[in-house]
Amino acid sequence: MSNILLVSATKLEHHDDELFGIPIHIIGIGKINAAVNTQRLINEYDPDIVINFGSVGSLKDYKVGEVLEVGTVYNDFFAGDIYGYEPIKISDSNIKCFTTDTFYEYNQDYHHSYLHAIDNCDIVEMELYSIAKSCIAANKTLYSYKWISDDGSSTDWKTNAAVGYNNFKKLFNERHNN
Repeated sequence: MSNILLVSATKLEHHDDELFGIPIHIIGIGKINAAVNTQRLINEYDPDIVINFGSVGSLKDYKVGEVLEVGTVYNDFFAGDIYGYEPIKISDSNIKCFTTDTFYEYNQDYHHSYLHAIDNCDIVEMELYSIAKSCIAANKTLYSYKWISDDGSSTDWKTNAAVGYNNFKKLFNERHNN
């Protein structure tokens, strides 16, 4: 079995300290927490594989609880004319994830380029781009599994996150726990 580093933004998404005997490390919510803590954990544990998991918002027609393997992740960095959404490919999956520093809410006034990136992605969350950058810097393989916990409304987030986590555990056991 590979030396796996499991990282999750917050324990609120799963309430567990370990998954099949593998410790779950909490890296914090947001890009800065994710980058700093992922790099610290990579330095400390020197894993073969980093696996990120957690809840996301759906930007397409995915069902609550559905678990998706992310293929490409995009950042919401915007700097006017020197702007760019530099994508990072992490797997062969067609799922595109948008990492942003704020909760994305439908019908808000966002810059047209931000909306363009949102329109081209499947899911939205707040950590994966930074995790991917940390893994690239350390030359580590990254997998990311995200489950749909909401579609713009967070009223049932806790219940939906629990459904998604149970689905993720099954997928993780099939793919990585052998």
